[in-house]
Amino acid sequence: MRAGELNEKIDIKRVTRTVNSYGDVIDAATNWKEGVHCKVMHLGTPSAGASEFNDDDQTVAEMKAEFRCRYISGLRFDDIIVWNGAEFDIYSIIPIGRREGMNVRGRFRDNEGTVPTS
Repeated sequence: MRAGELNEKIDIKRVTRTVNSYGDVIDAATNWKEGVHCKVMHLGTPSAGASEFNDDDQTVAEMKAEFRCRYISGLRFDDIIVWNGAEFDIYSIIPIGRREGMNVRGRFRDNEGTVPTS
């Protein structure tokens, strides 16, 4: 994996769940890894991974991206990738080699109809 190809930076948030005094489960996302160098590749069609669809009469924008980075020990599916201010839910973690790197795929959904740009 060439370091020159890893020209973007992402942050990774870890979701923790706690129970308040009323018995409600509260999710809180805190920064777990910051400034992780990666290569960002847009996935799918149309428009290289960005699309819009209607969900219960509401326009929803969705974008899928693959983040190629060095190996991150302990990365989980409930972690959140933050790139250009957008939060991506992880749906695929594919290792490259033996702890050399990984391809992490994420899905960004925005109910306001906008997607982040590179």
